[in-house]
Amino acid sequence: MARLNSFSVVVVATMLLAFVVAAEQDFDALRTCSTKLGPDCGEEIFMNIFGHSSKPVSDNCCHSLARIGLTCHNMLFDNIVNTQPGYKSNVTITRPRSVQIWNKCSLVAGPVPPTA
Repeated sequence: MARLNSFSVVVVATMLLAFVVAAEQDFDALRTCSTKLGPDCGEEIFMNIFGHSSKPVSDNCCHSLARIGLTCHNMLFDNIVNTQPGYKSNVTITRPRSVQIWNKCSLVAGPVPPTA
């Protein structure tokens, strides 16, 4: 439960900081992307990219990630890296993890119909 609370604080802080740097980021798009992903899958993916989770991203969360699309995935990743202190210094480790998770999830989910 403490992990969920810590994650919630990070998400809230990210969203607040995204608002402050709205000139660089489209806050509405970030909010839409994170809302569509959902908190459980958001935490699971976050922990696989930025944490030390030994549990791989579930097929269910892969389907959710594929539905939001690569643009949203990259936008959320970039927002965390660019607005949260300490995350930018590990980008050489976390960006490949992000790409690896996207590639795995796009294979698991298969072709996703375009959203309207």
